[in-house]
Amino acid sequence: IDGQGRVRTLLGGIDHTKAPYNRAVAARRQAGSAWKPFVYLAALEAGRTPELAVIDEPVTIGNWTPRNYEDGFLGPMTLEMALAKSVNTVAARLADEVGRDNVAAAARRLGVASPLNTDPAMALGSAGVSPLEMSQAYAAFANGGDRVSAYGIERIRTASGVVLYRRPAAAPQPAISNPALSDLNRMMRTVMTSGTGTRAAVPGYDLAGKTGTTSDYKDAWFVGHTGGLAVAVWMGRDDATPMAGITGGTAPAELWRSFMTTALKRSPARPIPYGRPAPEPV
Repeated sequence: IDGQGRVRTLLGGIDHTKAPYNRAVAARRQAGSAWKPFVYLAALEAGRTPELAVIDEPVTIGNWTPRNYEDGFLGPMTLEMALAKSVNTVAARLADEVGRDNVAAAARRLGVASPLNTDPAMALGSAGVSPLEMSQAYAAFANGGDRVSAYGIERIRTASGVVLYRRPAAAPQPAISNPALSDLNRMMRTVMTSGTGTRAAVPGYDLAGKTGTTSDYKDAWFVGHTGGLAVAVWMGRDDATPMAGITGGTAPAELWRSFMTTALKRSPARPIPYGRPAPEPV
């Protein structure tokens, strides 16, 4: 999806004649850690910063104890590194501190329309969402902070050139302000340079993104963006059986890189915009 909401590429399956179900639009699958940018956005908007010191350590919220993808704990780190390394304990505690209702509100503001739960596991992407929703939401990270509404038809005209339909121009809908936007983009760049998303990197371009993997390997994601373009890749099985060791940082990240390598050459590549300046202190 580009920065205006235009769907530039959509792939919902392998063979439409054999399986017409459009997974890109109709599937609702757990986002795993690709959901975490919404958690971190709510935290940044509540006053946290990328440099904030946090600790990867055991945490229990109610009767739920989240586990990291890898056994053990990494101890002290910054908030930025916690996102880059996709540390579950930090994200779970963060969502509990800032309020899961606020996390849900942040996702809604960016265009996630699927039903959302607010139980503790929501912080780690337990809600079902579509690839279209995820790319639509990430588009706000790519265009300077405006919410977009995804669409596929801009105009319809006859063979003689008579315009039958033209999509009306939409006014910008500011959804994220600075410094939260620039801080979050900085953190998601680190995901790709030294975190779980290094396999998605395309040298020479300004890219940011996030991996996502469900705990049972039923869903694997890479969702990322550059200036004016957001792309979501999801991999999974229709019967929701686990995939053998597929994580968001492996095949989805590699597919994302393969697509972006071509897309960046076909469309004008530009840096991720900073967005609107931070408001002046009162």
